[in-house]
Amino acid sequence: MEHSKEEEEQIMEDSDDEEESVGRVADRARLLDADSEPAVARAELAPYIEDIGSYMRYLEKLRRPTDYMPTTGEVNPSWRAVLVDWLVEVADEFNFPADTLHLAVSYVDRFLSVGAIVTRELQLLGAASMLLAAKYETDEYAHKAKDYSYISNNLYTEQQVVKMEADILNKLKFEMGSPTARTFLRRYVTICPRGDVKKLEFLCSYLADLSLLDYDCTKFKPSVVAAACLFVARFTINPNCRPWNLVLQRKVGYMVSDLRCCILKIHRLQSIGTYPFLKETAVKDKYSHCELECVSAMGSPREIPEYYLKDIKDLKNTASEKWKRSRHI
Repeated sequence: MEHSKEEEEQIMEDSDDEEESVGRVADRARLLDADSEPAVARAELAPYIEDIGSYMRYLEKLRRPTDYMPTTGEVNPSWRAVLVDWLVEVADEFNFPADTLHLAVSYVDRFLSVGAIVTRELQLLGAASMLLAAKYETDEYAHKAKDYSYISNNLYTEQQVVKMEADILNKLKFEMGSPTARTFLRRYVTICPRGDVKKLEFLCSYLADLSLLDYDCTKFKPSVVAAACLFVARFTINPNCRPWNLVLQRKVGYMVSDLRCCILKIHRLQSIGTYPFLKETAVKDKYSHCELECVSAMGSPREIPEYYLKDIKDLKNTASEKWKRSRHI
C-alpha cells in the first residue's frame, strides 16, 4: 500500500516520537548518570559516603511503615498491588523518574500505617501521593491537582485531590523525605566490578519496581530490599558465579543471612514476573523494551544454590574484632 508524501512524513514523525519516548523511559529507569556525576564530584563526595550511608540507614528506620494490613479493614494486599501497578502507569504517563514512583508508594504505605481508608478512596490516596512525590522529587514539571483528577478518569474532583494531599501531609507530619530501595541501589551498584553496568542497573531497577507490588516487601528495610535486588540481579546475569562476596558484604554492610528471606521473595517475584492474582503488570511491560535491555524477559535458575545463601566468613574483620576485644581485657 502506497502512502502520500504527507502520510510518509507523519509516519516518520510518529516513529521518531516513539523512539524518543522509549529513550526517556530508559533514562528514567537508570540508577547512575555518569554525565551528572563526574569523577571529580565523586572524589569530593568520597569522605562523606559513610556518614551519608549511616544517616540513610537511620532515616529508613525512622520512616518505615508498620504492618498495617490487619487494621485497615477493606484494604488488602491484592488491592494494594492493583494500586501500585496503576501508579507505575501514571509515572510513565507523566514521564516521572522511577524515584518519584518509589517515593509515592512509600507515602501510601506510611499513610495507611497511621490512618484507615475505604477501598473507593485508595486510588485517590495513590494519585495524591504521586502528586506530592512529584513536587518533592522534581522541579521541571507543572504539578496541578486537576491532572491527577483526569488521570483517575475523573473519579475524584480536583478539590478531593487537594484535600487528600493535605491529609497525607498532616498524617506524615510533613516529613516527606524518605530513602527508598533506589536510594541504596544507587550506592550499591557502584561497588560492583565494572562490566555490563547498564544491564545490572536496569535489572536492579526492574526487581526494585517488582518489589513495590508485594506488600510483604514493606516488612523489609529499603536497604535490605536493595541488597536483595542486587543479589538476584547478579545471580541472573551470571548464575555460575557467587552473587555475594566479601567486598559487597563489607561495603553494603549485610551478610547473606541478613538478606535470605528478602532474596527468596524477590527471586520468586522475578520467576512469575508479577504479583500473584495480577495477570499482567505495567512493571513487566515497562522493562520489556530493548532500550531497557529487555530485562523483564531475563530469567534465572528456578532454585538459588544453597551454597550461595550461606554467609561468607570475613577472616579480616574477625581478627580485627578479636584484637579489639583483647585490648579491653
